[in-house]
Order: sequence, then C-alpha cells, then structure tokens
Amino acid sequence: MNKHRRDVRSGHRSWLKGGLALAGLLALAGCQMMGGPREVLDVGNEEVFTEADLRAYCPRATLLEGTAILRTYTDGNEGDPDNVVYQASISDVTRTCRYRNGQLLMTIAAAGRVVNGPAGQPGSVNLPVRVAIKAGDNLPYSQLGRLDVAVNQGAGATQFIYKDDQIAIPEPSTRNLQVLVGFDEGPYDTP
Repeated sequence: MNKHRRDVRSGHRSWLKGGLALAGLLALAGCQMMGGPREVLDVGNEEVFTEADLRAYCPRATLLEGTAILRTYTDGNEGDPDNVVYQASISDVTRTCRYRNGQLLMTIAAAGRVVNGPAGQPGSVNLPVRVAIKAGDNLPYSQLGRLDVAVNQGAGATQFIYKDDQIAIPEPSTRNLQVLVGFDEGPYDTP
C-alpha cells in the first residue's frame, strides 16, 4: 500500500512539473509575440529607448556622503531632539541615460520620506535636493532643485520622489563621470 501511495504522489509531481514547464513555455511564447525591444519599450508619448541606449555607458547615481538626511529645528535650538521640526531622508537614487546628437541626456530620481518632529506642524515642507555630475575635477552639471512635500501631524512618514530630467551634458570621452545626489541647504542662489 505504501508503494502505491508513493507512485501516485510521484505521478502528481510529474504532472505538476509538466504543467509548470508548459506554463513557462506559454509565457515565453507570449513575450516573443509582443515584438522587438523597440515595441516593448515604447510607452506612449515618452521617448523610445534604443538597444544602443541600453548597452551604452550610464554612470551610476550615488548619494553624496553626509547628505542623505536633512533635519530642521526651531530657531536657536539646533541639535535639540525635542525641537525637531521635520526630518527628511533619501533612501534610494537611480538614473536613466540616452545618447542623442553628441549629448548624454540623463534623468535622475531620488526617493525618500519626510517625518514631522515633535515641533513640527501639518503643512508643506520644501526640500532642497542637489544633483551634480563630476568628470574628474570638472563639474559639467550641478542643479539645486526644490520639492514641496505635504506633511500631516501624526500621520507617520510621507514618501516623496524627486526627479531631475533636464540633464544634458556633452557625450563623455571617458567613463569617469560621478552622479551625486543629496540634500543641500544652500546657499540657494548657487546653480
């Protein structure tokens, strides 16, 4: 009797494995029917990424050390945890690259969250986020942007995404670019 039960179980396993294999093949066949990479990557009005774009050099975006957290305090109470107005943090950065007419076009995105502190009030928080690109000792791009984030008292963390899609620099001749992202408290009149 035990032998019969084992045969039935192994028969079910074989059928299950066969069904999973068939499902995988159908999914693969469905992907092949969708078309080439241009058709798959074309999403409405957005620019199409070419295969060359996907294979091209795209420098990694990183958080600049010491700029991932921004904490504000009430006037005159710097460093006092009971007087924190809000705390913002950037947890992740990413990028996309395209090459067009001798230019490297980049979009940089930073994701994070804001939390009201003990001295915080509901309302809007203005976050200063800088994106800079270094090429050796040169700085071909540096832009300080601002992002308004609505924060509610007692609601916990509010997530945000900052996006800079205005980056256009000359196509690099060497792979020495560093893309740096972080909070920058100013001065705000700098590029």
